[in-house]
Amino acid sequence: MDSISQIDLSDPARVQEWDGYVLAHPEGTVFHTTYWIRTLQDTYSFKPFLGTSRGRGGCISAIFPFIVIKNLVSGCRFISLPFSDFCGPLFSGEEPNDSPIESLIREPKFRCNSIEIRSPIKQLNGFQVDNLYKRHTLPLGPDPDSVLNHVDKRTIRYSIRKSKKAGVRIVEDNSLGGMKEFYRLNLLTRKKHGVPSQPYKLFESIFRNFISTGTLKILLACYEDVVVAGGVFISFKDTIYYKYSASDPKYIISVTPNHLLTWTAIESACAEGKKFFDFGRTSSDNIGLMRYKEMWGATPYDLPYLYYPHKKGPVNPTESSFIYKTFTDLWRRLPASVAEIVGPRIYRYMA
Repeated sequence: MDSISQIDLSDPARVQEWDGYVLAHPEGTVFHTTYWIRTLQDTYSFKPFLGTSRGRGGCISAIFPFIVIKNLVSGCRFISLPFSDFCGPLFSGEEPNDSPIESLIREPKFRCNSIEIRSPIKQLNGFQVDNLYKRHTLPLGPDPDSVLNHVDKRTIRYSIRKSKKAGVRIVEDNSLGGMKEFYRLNLLTRKKHGVPSQPYKLFESIFRNFISTGTLKILLACYEDVVVAGGVFISFKDTIYYKYSASDPKYIISVTPNHLLTWTAIESACAEGKKFFDFGRTSSDNIGLMRYKEMWGATPYDLPYLYYPHKKGPVNPTESSFIYKTFTDLWRRLPASVAEIVGPRIYRYMA
C-alpha cells in the first residue's frame, strides 16, 4: 500500500471524494465524515490530519482520519478521533499487514509522540490494546411494535406508559433555539454526573455542520410547558446515532421523560427505514448504564482502542477508579455557576 498523503478540508473536490468513500464503505460511520471532523475543528481549534492511500488509477484505497493535538506535556498526539465513540482507518478490501499507520511513527516529518485509534484494526507493532468500552446497538425493523416486544416490560415499557399518562409531550425542534434548550439541560446533567460540560460551541457547530444535510434531529420532552429532557440524534446511512442525552434531574423519576423521548426516536427511525439505533459508547464498568441499554434490547459489542506507545496498565482511568470517583465527587460539589464557566473551558483537554 502507498504511503499516507493528506487532503485539506478547504478542497471541495477532495472533501467530496473522502465523504463518498465513507458513504460507500460498509464500516463508514458518521464519525468518519468531514462534517463531524469539521465540527471538532470548529469547536476546539484542533488540526485535522486526513490521510489517504491510493491504489491503481489514483482512487482512494484507505483513509486515516486523525486529529492532531499538541501540548507541552504529551507532545504531538494523533487521535482517531477525540470525543468520538469509535472511529479509525478504513481500508478497501482486506486490511494490509504493512499498515502505513506506522509511518506516522517512523517519519520525522510527522513528529508524532503517541497515537490513539478507536477502532478494532489489526494489532500494530508497539501498540497496546485496551477494552474499556462497549458499543450498544439496537436492531430495528419497519414495525416498531416488534421492536417494543424485545424491550424490558417492567422498567422501560412501564416508564413509557407512565410518561404518557403524566402528559409528557415529545416535540421535534431542529432549530438553534432547540439546541440552546438542549444545552441548558446538558449543563444540569453533566453537573449531576460530576463531569465537566462540553462547550456550547460544540452543539452550535453540530447544528451548523449537519442541519443542512437533513441528518440532524433534536427532540425535546415537554411537561407542563417546561422542557424537561432532550436528545440530539444524527442519521447516517442505515443508523440513527443517539449522540447526546440530557434531562432535568427534578423530573427524571416523577415523569420519566427520557424513556418516552428515546422510544419516540426509535419509532421515528423505524418509520424512516433505519436498520439500527446506536446507543453509543459505555464504560464496561458502568454496570447501571450497561444494564439500561440492554433493557432496550440493545446488543453490546467490544470497542477495543489501540494506543502507542505501549504502557503498563490501563491507559485511561476507569469509571470505578479512585481518581475518577474523586474527581466526579469534587465536581458535584462545585457551585453550578462555577461549573458552567470552568467546565466548557477545560473540556477540550479531556480529548
